[in-house]
Amino acid sequence: MDRLIKPKVLLICLIVLNVLSLVSLYSSLHQGGEFKNEQIFHRQIMWIAIFWVVVIIFSFINYRIYYDVSFIIYGLSIIFLIGVILFGKEIMGAQRWFSFFGFSFQPSEFSKIAILIVLARCFSLEGEGGQRIVLRKVIMPFFLVVLSSLLIFKQPDLGTASTLIILFFMMGLSSRINKRYFILFLVIGMVISPLGWRLLKDYQKKRLAVFLNPDIDPLGAGYTIIQSKIAIGSGRLFGKGFLSGTQNQFNFLPERHTDFIFTVIAEEFGLAGCLFLLSVYFLILKIIISRTKDTKDDFAQLFCVGIYSTFFLHIFINIGMTMGILPVVGLPLLFLSYGGTHLIMTAITIGIFLNIARQG
Repeated sequence: MDRLIKPKVLLICLIVLNVLSLVSLYSSLHQGGEFKNEQIFHRQIMWIAIFWVVVIIFSFINYRIYYDVSFIIYGLSIIFLIGVILFGKEIMGAQRWFSFFGFSFQPSEFSKIAILIVLARCFSLEGEGGQRIVLRKVIMPFFLVVLSSLLIFKQPDLGTASTLIILFFMMGLSSRINKRYFILFLVIGMVISPLGWRLLKDYQKKRLAVFLNPDIDPLGAGYTIIQSKIAIGSGRLFGKGFLSGTQNQFNFLPERHTDFIFTVIAEEFGLAGCLFLLSVYFLILKIIISRTKDTKDDFAQLFCVGIYSTFFLHIFINIGMTMGILPVVGLPLLFLSYGGTHLIMTAITIGIFLNIARQG
């Protein structure tokens, strides 16, 4: 009975987030009381409808198929990442999208699923002892992740590239492989990470500098985070009310319908609204991680860990950057931010999880 209740609770949580997404998006598209960019709101409704179609379809596909085709999926993601660098559409200095008939596709979102699947396969492989295990279970998947991360970093997209690296360690440390290998990689990465400063774009360096002190460029790189903190703080306990947030309604806050949609919720619904949102996220994460204890299939178990890790990172990093406790890296807020590719790719992972939950 408990196995049936958990997926139902998950679906209810997703519906709640869909509604909250539309409510906050509707408010974010207002300026001075006037509703603007209606097409964005209508598109989000369409994406949410497609989201549920995708969830249903993938919930009926046997998850073991992804084990067999994991490297094919990964190879396809690499082709997409190379293709977007060569032929992608450039928006605001970043070349991250393919554009087809007015719709955009972001390959880096697909690469998250590809990495999640290929890591679940690599870390669950049964192999011989000795050096071969280290090569197949640690070194090979590490370089697969690094390759994807470098191609994504090239776009540039520091947030997603960093997420894939962190995902490697979170899934690896959750596997049955000896933890010392991942700890060794982690220590080496921390030692050489300062060398990566030279590889960063100027705007990325500014974002890191602004993270330490937003006041060094209050009208430039620090503007968004300053306005975001003002909006969140002004919401206080119960918020200013729907369509009543001043930072939002008077257009002080850029990107409030995408990466900074949390600030709309915080300003209009206050701490109470934020705690409600976090409690919904908590339920979703708890349901996903509990599945790792119920399945004996290593691949399914690690896949659930990967979904949990990906969701957690998006929630933690996005909310953290809007509050100024983490650098701004451009990760959308899970299920809430406007955007089709992210929502549909998330629907695929939810569908796969539901299939795992069904099969036990």
